[in-house]
Amino acid sequence: MDNIVAGIFGVGILLAFIGGLAQSIGALPFFIIVAVVGLMAVYDLYETIRDDRNPDPKENGNGG
Repeated sequence: MDNIVAGIFGVGILLAFIGGLAQSIGALPFFIIVAVVGLMAVYDLYETIRDDRNPDPKENGNGG
């Protein structure tokens, strides 16, 4: 649970920071880069949370 909270907090800070940079720079290519990086960060957080909640027994050596 702590990892989930820390991950959400970290991604939120990242999105706020790069969103502020995009707003201050104001160039369309940078907006696109920020959007792609933000989506990748959110997707990685989703995958990490999903893997933590549903561990694969094969990875732990407990399954067959």
